[in-house]
Amino acid sequence: MINHGLFTSNKEDWETPGIFFNNLNEKYNFKWDLAASDDNAKCNNYFTRDVNSLEQNWGDLDGNLFINPPYGRELKLWVKKQLKHI
Repeated sequence: MINHGLFTSNKEDWETPGIFFNNLNEKYNFKWDLAASDDNAKCNNYFTRDVNSLEQNWGDLDGNLFINPPYGRELKLWVKKQLKHI
C-alpha cells in the first residue's frame, strides 16, 4: 500500500542537514550552492530564488557546485539543467 503522505508537502525547499553537507564538502570542497536562501546557504557563493539559478550559466562558475533543488513539479527542470553540465 502506498502512503500518499510521502508525496505531499506544504514545503518544497528542505534544507540539507549540516552534517550531511559537511561530509560531502570535505571531499568536494564546494564553492557554490545553486539552490539556497539567505538563511540556509551552504557556501559563500550562492543563488537564491530571486536570482533564479535555472537562468544562470553554471558552466561559467568556478569550483565545485552543490545543489539540493526544491522538490515539486519543477524538479524536472533542475535535473534537465544539471544534465547539461555533466
